Amino acid sequence: MSRPTLRSDKRAEYEAELSVPPLPAELERAWHGFCRLSARRRVGLAIEPIGWADLDAFMRLTGIRLSPFEIELIEMLDDLYRKKD
Repeated sequence: MSRPTLRSDKRAEYEAELSVPPLPAELERAWHGFCRLSARRRVGLAIEPIGWADLDAFMRLTGIRLSPFEIELIEMLDDLYRKKD
């Protein structure tokens, strides 16, 4: 049985809807830091926030020094992630 295919105009419409601008270089470290920390978060009855100890350990173990602005971005991303439901 063959898979159904999308008509090219419909496919182009979906691809345009999904396209996003590239991540600004200034935000890359904060985004990658958030992704790495989020992938290792503790989950119990609720999704736990990324804590100060997690951020401290991340910076010590990776050697990546996040600026106060980057830490604030990670906190904001974490808040948005946990409110996604």
